[in-house]
Amino acid sequence: MGLQETMNGIAAKSKEQLTYTDIRDAYIYYIRLDFDPVGIRFCADEAEIAKYKINAKAKAKLTYCQYLAMARGGHKAMFMSPDKLLCENAEPVFGFRELDQEKDTKRHMKYLRNEELAWQAPVGKAKLPLKKYLGIYIAPLAMFDDTGLDPDIVFFMLLPYQAYHVLNDYMGAVGRSSLTFNHTPNSAVCSGSVWAFNNQTANLTTMCAGSKTSGKSDMSMMNIFIPGTQIKASAAQLLKRISEMGGPSVLGKGGQPWPGLDVCKGCPLFKYEPVP
Repeated sequence: MGLQETMNGIAAKSKEQLTYTDIRDAYIYYIRLDFDPVGIRFCADEAEIAKYKINAKAKAKLTYCQYLAMARGGHKAMFMSPDKLLCENAEPVFGFRELDQEKDTKRHMKYLRNEELAWQAPVGKAKLPLKKYLGIYIAPLAMFDDTGLDPDIVFFMLLPYQAYHVLNDYMGAVGRSSLTFNHTPNSAVCSGSVWAFNNQTANLTTMCAGSKTSGKSDMSMMNIFIPGTQIKASAAQLLKRISEMGGPSVLGKGGQPWPGLDVCKGCPLFKYEPVP
């Protein structure tokens, strides 16, 4: 079976029939993602760890951004326990420790240059309950098909025009005509993930200092987080739109095979007719 036939088969499936492999393939093929979508699952049950499909283990501490980078670009599936997390800013976000006013204020002074704001910043970030979660399973999205589990968050690193398409389909899927996002001076990826999870809504963030360096974010890339409870509906909306319009692009008249085909609206030069 050729690639187009495979994609046609995916498009014919209902939302409930879509696998996580189907969802990965749909976004990579139609939105032309540079990186695999990543599934993130917050582990509150030790018995669940045995179900995770793990193909790598960090030999030293890594940042959360580095775990995601290895999953999106290296097909690594890993379990991040608190003792294997390098980033101090991510620790309270995931509920691995309480905030320390002196130290956490100091960590945020370089961004805000104001002690009151530098303390308000970590206090105001999205957080998981203290000590509730034992760690985080991070893997390429398709690997969740082999676990019998669902991701809590699906993470995309993508270009702005790709993000535009993904978020429009998300809005169509969940019945919303606008979205509001959460920006913090750092913790763009860790707090960005948790904010989407806590609020059960999509989130979009720029890079932060840590995700730029440790997370290896290209300067043109953005981060999108979609709750796992909504990813199948989002992918189904993408496939529905392609079926009705003929292609994934929403630029111009829409329906072109490249997401973001850039042509001047109404330009008389861009007219075509069938060739017999």
